[in-house]
Amino acid sequence: MERNQPVKMKLHFFTRTELNSRSDFRMNYILQNLTTVQLTSLIYFLLSVAIRIIVETVSPNLKIANHLDEYDLSNWVAILILPLFYFGSRQLKVIFQLDEKYAPVAQFVTFLFALFIITNLMRASFYSMHNPRNTLVMYMIGLIIGGIFFTFEFYGTIIITVITGLVFAFTLRYYQTSPSEVFMNNMASFILLVIFFAISRFTFSYRADNFFKLKAIENKNAEIEYASKVKNEILGVVAHDLRNPLAAIRALTAMMEADEDINEENQENLQMIKASCDKATSIINDLLETAHNETGNEFEMHQVDLNKFLLLIVDEWQKNKTDKINILYYGTRQPVLAWVNREKLQRALDNLISNAIKFSVATEHIEVLLKQEDKWAEIIVKDFGVGIPPDLLPYIFDRFSKASRKGLRGEESVGLGLSIVREIVRKHNGEIDVESVEKSGTTFTIKLPIISKS
Repeated sequence: MERNQPVKMKLHFFTRTELNSRSDFRMNYILQNLTTVQLTSLIYFLLSVAIRIIVETVSPNLKIANHLDEYDLSNWVAILILPLFYFGSRQLKVIFQLDEKYAPVAQFVTFLFALFIITNLMRASFYSMHNPRNTLVMYMIGLIIGGIFFTFEFYGTIIITVITGLVFAFTLRYYQTSPSEVFMNNMASFILLVIFFAISRFTFSYRADNFFKLKAIENKNAEIEYASKVKNEILGVVAHDLRNPLAAIRALTAMMEADEDINEENQENLQMIKASCDKATSIINDLLETAHNETGNEFEMHQVDLNKFLLLIVDEWQKNKTDKINILYYGTRQPVLAWVNREKLQRALDNLISNAIKFSVATEHIEVLLKQEDKWAEIIVKDFGVGIPPDLLPYIFDRFSKASRKGLRGEESVGLGLSIVREIVRKHNGEIDVESVEKSGTTFTIKLPIISKS
């Protein structure tokens, strides 16, 4: 059997993204960039203010530090400019979400802010030591922030890289005059800029790959949702159109049965026709119920005493049964209240009781029990029939389940009944469990949240 190949991320180091959905990705990362500008400028501003307070009040001895005047100027520049980036990006984000024509302005603001962060931290490397290549930590941090936090297209990354390298080389002239040191510092800057370029392009590739995968999933989900909607509409029309002729056939069969001159052979044929109509109607109802559950509509719930509700269901089965299997009910002494859709929950219980009858011999009985455990009501349907083989047990709630089997009296099944039961129970915020021992019987337990008496 051939294994599925892992999906690899496509790297865009020197290329642009595919034309398909490129515009959507651009709008997405521009909005992310504006959010990053807003948060980063706020954090940087608070740090700059904290440093200003420390220099002015906490540590007067810092006044003897090297390049204090340059630090002082850089700090004031950050304090004055960062609020402009913060409020500007905040307002621009609102405008951009309303009108995408401001995308170039948003990109330009992001571009300026990234350069501001990188060059400001670069200057800190110059201030800290006379020979910056011995302490390029701040410069490196600025490049890492610009490469990881922001998403730039290929040419944007190239422009930032070139401008940063030129600013470094120009500023270096004021700190180094030795040709060898100038060369070594520029080489160190070049290496850091290559790393910045690689980080920036990898970040771009990762975000682009993630965006396009999510977009593909959204499109596929939309297609699946549309196909499911169309299928349900077709199913509803077909089922409705099939019900009418089946009802007509059954009515004609009933009329023919009323004929006193009908012989025994024709009587048996009519019974077979009626049974086939009932079976077809049951299948149609199951298909419609399955389609209805897929739409995700919530049930209309009412407060119900489960004791009375279950007793009525059991009484109805006892009155209408055509076999000799007894159905016994064991309730609670006190009322057990729950939010229930009567029609849907009765359908679920009818399915469970019908299954229990199908796999029980005539001499056995079926038990329906109600228990209260803490905040849950437990409705138990228990039979003592043939049970479910262990290899089929994990699949019994699957739609069109392969665990579907004929009943002991030849009853056919399309494998939808128990999947419908599970969906109905889930929409009641409940759970359903099954326990079965082959040749000893099966127990289904429905757990529903009860209404607190307090």
